[in-house]
Amino acid sequence: MKAGTQHHSPVFEKIKRSLDPAYSYLIFEKVFSYADNDVFPGIIDGIMNLNLRIFDSKIHHDKKLGLSLLVVRIDPNRADNIMQDVLNIEIPNDMTFYSYGSRI
Repeated sequence: MKAGTQHHSPVFEKIKRSLDPAYSYLIFEKVFSYADNDVFPGIIDGIMNLNLRIFDSKIHHDKKLGLSLLVVRIDPNRADNIMQDVLNIEIPNDMTFYSYGSRI
């Protein structure tokens, strides 16, 4: 998504409104099909292998637009280091990555 453009998913907008400003977040977005059982297995495995301080994660689905969104809440005091580590894992070309937080 280009900078300054508006995301059209109501689920994405609801997620953004629910984010706690005291934390930082990584959000991975991918188009899904109903045949996909695990939409984010490589990303989840990659994040777990980094041994990062993750507070929680949740997968949301926008069935109308066919999107799955993985929201990962991370330690805001280590956001810069975590971002660098996450960028070193292989994010598939068909996935969009967003970051939110006061320090990111």
